Amino acid sequence: MNDEWYINFLKKILAKFEKQEKTVSIIIQGALNKRSIETIPSYLKYGQVIISCWDNNDLSMLDDYKQDITLVVNKYSDLSNCYKKPGSQAPWIYQHHTTLSGLKAATGYSSIKLRSDESYPDLDAIIKKLDNNRSRRETEKKIITSNIYFRFDREIKFHPSDHIVAGPTYRMINCFERSRLIASRKTEIKFAEQVLAKAVIETLRDPVTKKPKTLDEKKSKEIMKEHFDIVRIRDLKKHIWTSSFRKYDPLYNEEIWCNDISEI
Repeated sequence: MNDEWYINFLKKILAKFEKQEKTVSIIIQGALNKRSIETIPSYLKYGQVIISCWDNNDLSMLDDYKQDITLVVNKYSDLSNCYKKPGSQAPWIYQHHTTLSGLKAATGYSSIKLRSDESYPDLDAIIKKLDNNRSRRETEKKIITSNIYFRFDREIKFHPSDHIVAGPTYRMINCFERSRLIASRKTEIKFAEQVLAKAVIETLRDPVTKKPKTLDEKKSKEIMKEHFDIVRIRDLKKHIWTSSFRKYDPLYNEEIWCNDISEI
């Protein structure tokens, strides 16, 4: 075999893999909302856009984009046997179910999960974090979230943000398969965000014992630093975030959150 030919062949294969590793899928999950629909053109600049909504939504709202997006329609009836935690917020299972359904349709190496009632036309800061993530070993790739309601350890342990969640697609699928299972059952977990933390941590195994990792409160800071990274929403230009506690009105300013994982 000609050495020069073989080297060129390997270079082409490497370039192909590097190109694939830069691909991104954006999952917009939840009931259809004008905020995210109006942001679809900006999201398409980054890669595949997946809308994961519900069977009672008005799908005609997507008519202008149906040729450009991947649509996943979820059925409420599929969740009839799942636990529905009472309260002012939507049952936790809804978010995890629609996110997982969207992830399973993703073709990108990395995926970014966004809420349908929010808008982030500039995702460059998250893309940069994802690029940095690729250089880490498989067991060290972090899940990236925003700082929205990311709590300091002294406030609430194992409380990341679940408004924006990003990472390698295969890792995201593993995490949301686990979180969907947790959210489908009655649990002692007090905060929705802790469902995500538990799933992210427990879907990695200890390299020595080979056992799933656990939420050891004595090592909570160390564990959160190991598994999570944070992008501040101030670095996501023209963003709109929202909250059930504020009647889903459009919000723009940061609050007293953990803005860098090193500060947790």
